[in-house]
Amino acid sequence: MEGNGKLFTGEDYDKLIKPVMLTGRIISIWPLAEDSSRATILFRKLHLFCMFFLVVAMSIAVTADVIHNIDDLDEATECALICTAFYLCIVRLVVYSYHQKDMLYVMNTMKEDWISSSDEDRIILAEKTMFAFRLAKYFISTVAVTIVLFMCVPILEIYVIGANEKVLPFRGYFFINQSVSPVFECLYLFNVTAGGFGGSMIAGATSFNLVVIMHGSAKFAVLRKRLEALSSEDPNSTAIMGSYVIRHQEAIEYADALERIINILALGQFVISTGLICFAGFQITSMMEDKGRLMKYSTFLNSAILELFMFSFSGNGLIDESEAVGISAYGSGWIGSHFCQSLQIMMMRSRIPSKITAAKFYSMSLESFSAVLSTSFSYFTVLSATKDN
Repeated sequence: MEGNGKLFTGEDYDKLIKPVMLTGRIISIWPLAEDSSRATILFRKLHLFCMFFLVVAMSIAVTADVIHNIDDLDEATECALICTAFYLCIVRLVVYSYHQKDMLYVMNTMKEDWISSSDEDRIILAEKTMFAFRLAKYFISTVAVTIVLFMCVPILEIYVIGANEKVLPFRGYFFINQSVSPVFECLYLFNVTAGGFGGSMIAGATSFNLVVIMHGSAKFAVLRKRLEALSSEDPNSTAIMGSYVIRHQEAIEYADALERIINILALGQFVISTGLICFAGFQITSMMEDKGRLMKYSTFLNSAILELFMFSFSGNGLIDESEAVGISAYGSGWIGSHFCQSLQIMMMRSRIPSKITAAKFYSMSLESFSAVLSTSFSYFTVLSATKDN
C-alpha cells in the first residue's frame, strides 16, 4: 500500500482488484471504459449472447430434468438445486448488463479513492476493505474447486469406478438418448462449458458485490475519522466542514448507485439461497455413502452459505458506518463553532442509513442472514420428513 514512502499507484490498485476483475471479465460484467473501441464493444455483445444462450439452455434442460425425475425425491432435489443456481445466473447476467453505467461509476470511484486519498485515509480504506479482498479471493477459489469437482466426479464414476449410469455433471434432460456415444460426450462438453460460465458468474458477481459494498462502508468510515478530528479552533473549520458535507453526499451517491445495481439481485439471492442451502443439505444427508456426491455437495453448501454471508456482512457494514456518521459528527469539536448548522443537517441525514435492500422488501444484514438460514433449516426438516414417509 503506502509503506516505505512508496505512493499507491494505479498499478497497485489493479493488482489489488485483479482477481475480482478477471472473473468479472470472464463473464463480461466488468464495465467497459468510456473510450472502448467498437471491436471491444462488439466482442462484449457476442460474449454476452453466448453466455445467455448457455445458461438459458441449461436452465430449461435442468428444469426438464426436475420434471423427468419428479417421482424420485433425491434426483428431483439434486436437479432443483442446480436449476435454481442457473436461474440466478440469468438474473445476474441481466442485472449487470443493464447497469453497466452505474458499475463504471462505482469502479472509477473506487480507483480514484484509492489513488488520490491521503496516507491517513488510505489506512482506513485498507482496514475496512482488505478483509473483503481476501475473502473475495477465497470465495473465488472455493467456487472454482466446487465447479471442478462437479466436472470431474461423473468422469471418475464412469471410467474409474465403472458406474453403469451416465450422468451429466450439471444434470439436464435433452429429450434424446443422452447416454450413448458420441451424444453423451457432446452433451458433456456443452454441460461443463455452461457450468463453468455459471460458476464464474457466481464467483465474479458475488466477489464484485462484496468489495464494492465494503468500499462504500469505508467511504463513510473515512468521513467519520475526519469529523472526529474537526475542531472549532481551526480558522478554516467552516470551509473544511463544507468539504465534509460534499464528501457525505458523495458517499451517499455511491451507496445509492450500489442499491440500484444490486437490489433486484439481492432479492433473488436471498430467496434462491433459501432453496440452495436447503437442497444442498438434503443432498448431503441423502448421499452419505456416495463419497463423490458427498464431496460435491459439501463444497456446494459451503459456497452457498459463504455467498449469502458475503452479501449480508457487507450490507451490514454499510448500514453501521453510514448510521455512525451522526455519532462522529456529534463527537467533533463543534462547541463555539460556526458550522453547527451544517453539522446538524449531516446528523439528521445520517439517521436514514444507506443500505442495500432486497428490492425494498428488507435490508441486507446479518439479521437477514440468520433468518434465511433458519428458513432453510425449516424447509430441510420438511424435506427429510417427506423422504422418511
